[in-house]
Amino acid sequence: MTRKELLELAKKHELGQASKVEELALLSFMEGAEKASSNLKVPSTPINKQRILKAINAKIKPKQPRFTRRKFVAYAAIFVAIMGVGVLSNYLYNGRLTIESTLRGEKRTVLLADGSKVFLNSNSRISYPKNFKTNRTVALTGEAFFEVQRDPEHPFSITTGEIETQVLGTKFNINSYNKNEVLVTVSSGKVSVRNTRTQEAVYLQKNQQVLFKDSAAAVQSLVNSEDQIAWIKNIISLHNTSLAKTAAILENWYDVQIDFENEEIENLKITGKFKEESLENVFRSIALINNLTIDTLTQKHFTIRKNSSN
Repeated sequence: MTRKELLELAKKHELGQASKVEELALLSFMEGAEKASSNLKVPSTPINKQRILKAINAKIKPKQPRFTRRKFVAYAAIFVAIMGVGVLSNYLYNGRLTIESTLRGEKRTVLLADGSKVFLNSNSRISYPKNFKTNRTVALTGEAFFEVQRDPEHPFSITTGEIETQVLGTKFNINSYNKNEVLVTVSSGKVSVRNTRTQEAVYLQKNQQVLFKDSAAAVQSLVNSEDQIAWIKNIISLHNTSLAKTAAILENWYDVQIDFENEEIENLKITGKFKEESLENVFRSIALINNLTIDTLTQKHFTIRKNSSN
């Protein structure tokens, strides 16, 4: 989204003239920029706010007399309030943020300016500054696997809410679909993972994993990292996974909605691997293993319940 497009959308939003699609596009940008704001060190002072509003005013020349200074400040304040002064300052003075995202049922590979690769899972998003080679900071929502090019002078860091992962050159996976749970798994090299609120930090090597959940202490474990990144090979890998978490995975992979008859069914477990299987085949396995029935409400909506013969 260009600067011109962004500001035009903001004007439409403030005037109540944005369509549903335009509102979604604006929301997507705001969410991505909000995530990136933790990387930008700009103090939120009245002077900075006035400086930013002045910069916006200098860059935008309203053509319609109806678009008054009062209206302009009101819509500019939307960005100050929602995205934060840091993000807006970066956007105006250092060039726009780049945002890459995927929809449900979609995966993408993103090549960054420093040669690093990001494999973006379904329903995920990353944002990073235009001057990425010298400012290697990424904000992530969802899940991604990173192959980072080594550059000791410019450490590579990823923020996912309150969790910051920093590396020099390595391969690792971050799962942050649940904003209160961040799971980091290392395939090679070393990474540092830190909770910016509690300042708790852990260091991981190959086949090590850490889970940060809410404000609880970090939980480290040994894993087979290949299983954790099976998704980049189009494999769904489940290991004693609850049906609730399994359903969340399937919803992202197949762009569907899955409901449960009750919480007891959500807590049932399943283990297995599915490589490029149809949703129908995955459902068949879930139903067979747990003696369940899966009702089709629409092509995109399903309910899982106990088998009536039980």
